[in-house]
Amino acid sequence: MAAQQSFAYQHAPEARAGYEAWREERWEEVAGPNGKAKVVANGTVTDQDLHTIAGIPGTWSTSATGALTVTASAGDGVRVGGETVDGTAEVAPGSTLEFPGGRVGFAAGGDGSYGLVVMDHQAVERSGLAGIDTFPYDPAWVFDGEYREAPEGRRIEVERLTSPRSTEAIRAPVDLVVTVNGTEHVLAVLEDMPGQRLVVFTDETNADTTPEIGRWLVLPLLEPGSKLTVDFNKATLSHHHLRPSVFVCPLSPPGNHLPTRVEAGERALVYNTGITAMSQDLKDKAITYLRSLEKADWDTARAMCARTATVWHNDGKGESGIEENIAGMKEQIHTIESMRYDITRQFSQPGEVLQQHVVHVAARNGVRGEVHAAVYFRFDDEGLITRIEEYANFIPAG
Repeated sequence: MAAQQSFAYQHAPEARAGYEAWREERWEEVAGPNGKAKVVANGTVTDQDLHTIAGIPGTWSTSATGALTVTASAGDGVRVGGETVDGTAEVAPGSTLEFPGGRVGFAAGGDGSYGLVVMDHQAVERSGLAGIDTFPYDPAWVFDGEYREAPEGRRIEVERLTSPRSTEAIRAPVDLVVTVNGTEHVLAVLEDMPGQRLVVFTDETNADTTPEIGRWLVLPLLEPGSKLTVDFNKATLSHHHLRPSVFVCPLSPPGNHLPTRVEAGERALVYNTGITAMSQDLKDKAITYLRSLEKADWDTARAMCARTATVWHNDGKGESGIEENIAGMKEQIHTIESMRYDITRQFSQPGEVLQQHVVHVAARNGVRGEVHAAVYFRFDDEGLITRIEEYANFIPAG
């Protein structure tokens, strides 16, 4: 490309050395001891209402004094500070949280507002995630940029990768001004999380050699008018690719499109067991579908299925359409006090997922038990569920 020569470009050797160090740090961020690829659940608790977190047993709340609490039975397998919870326990700052399946968690916050993160330290190994594919390093994609002040209090309506998708007005305190290939571009900078400046952008490589949803540039916290280096070699995949059911990241704001091929930065996740990023995405979609049923979120569950999707169970009733199946679950949900899916294992190949799980069920009439199930999911080219087959067996407790 005929890129503008910049101060950063003239200092390419230093930039290249910094890039190699950044790649090591980036892999640590993804797959290290506290890597994003190991996060299997997250949530926020900001009031005294009872909150559930998808895939995690117990209900979460804050006390009258603003402390974080969890309520669970001994059978749920929740441990706080090494002690099994059987009732309601306070989660003190710095406490170790443990959940079934070797998952661990931690909570941060205070004064009635907390964030909870749950990790599975075997998740990377099980998924086969081995690295991140990138374009070759090219100093021509390193530019000088500047922060331009935005109107005070500006928020921009941006789509989020929820299922179905939603919109949110996200704080956007500055714009990034950068000249690429002789053309000045003004890109909105989001502050989706406190302390993080993020440019979500799209370009002409999307849906070709990079993801259709675009990529990120993570930028420093600086005042309007500040100069900064803009290095597209450090363009990253969004966290959504690591676990779509957990990271519901923002999409590119209107106007954040570069009408050129940005052949720099990250391209795709790499798996060493033949698992592609798409097959991992389908595994997460299968889990998201079940989490929707767990929460009686029928609209989300329905939106994840094709109009002609069919469902079969080994109950002798034959198959049904997805509308009939969801309507049947709606009619029965009033008899259920609580329901939780524990995923035991998943296998996938293009367009298909086979999963084994246990459903912990508590009925309002006092019946308790577990449903041991194997479920087959088939997906179409758009990632919608077209077929569900379930082989299930209910085992009463005790």
